[in-house]
Amino acid sequence: MIFCENLEHPEAPALQADGSWLIVQMKMGQGEVCQVSADGKSIQTIKKTGRPNGLLVDDEGSIWVAETWEPSLIKISPDKSVRVISRGNPDKLFMWPNDLVWGPDGAIYMTDSGVSVHDLLMPNGPDPKVWQGSMDGRLYRIDPITEEVECLDSGFRFINGLAFGLDGCLYVAETVTGHIYRYEFTDQLDVNSRTLFASVIDKTGPKRVVGPDGIKFDDEGNLYAAIFGQGHIAVVAPSGNIMRRITTKGSCPTNLAFGPKGSGKLYVTEYQRGQIETLTVLNDGLIS
Repeated sequence: MIFCENLEHPEAPALQADGSWLIVQMKMGQGEVCQVSADGKSIQTIKKTGRPNGLLVDDEGSIWVAETWEPSLIKISPDKSVRVISRGNPDKLFMWPNDLVWGPDGAIYMTDSGVSVHDLLMPNGPDPKVWQGSMDGRLYRIDPITEEVECLDSGFRFINGLAFGLDGCLYVAETVTGHIYRYEFTDQLDVNSRTLFASVIDKTGPKRVVGPDGIKFDDEGNLYAAIFGQGHIAVVAPSGNIMRRITTKGSCPTNLAFGPKGSGKLYVTEYQRGQIETLTVLNDGLIS
């Protein structure tokens, strides 16, 4: 079912308390953060930015945005004023701030895919030579109070979606390889504990510029990964085994989020068709 259409490369669906959704539209140089009504029929622009990617909302109603056009982490206040929080560390500026998640320690964890939007995205689509080239994707921790930025891990080939699981671990997607990695987390992230959790690319499907994008968990600990370029959602059991693949109408799902509790719906943003579609699922999303 199509929930909302006529969007410009949507991403980062985030359900709000009133049933509406925050999303980004990633039109190159003319992107914006938007609010979609609970019925999907109206879209209101909150703020225009260069090319927003991931977003988070804090308790004060401010929206934290991973901005890729001029790579930075920005914060949109409730009065719609914008402040740049960081462009990275002096020795390593951000390249492609991608996805964001709140950690159990109250910090923001952010992926930086490790390549420039301006290098990868051409008018006719992603450049396959850049896609297969060298990248230095990084995982960051940002303290929302002090605004200190710490690089936790590096060397990824287009690190992308991330989520904390039912087991308290942090999971991150590496799009080029199709891998999902897991980190142990107690009072802080154990950067030396990174292990391969699952490989989610369908080896029988398309192979050019494909891989896991956004990821989310349900309340039974199953991971749902939007597989960009292959048109499906891979559902991964806590064991790391693929349970099933749910086909999407569009071939380029970018991200996903569970609907209201008890709705049995998964909302999926799709890049090429510019729409949000809903899929039927058995479980609710994990409340973190």
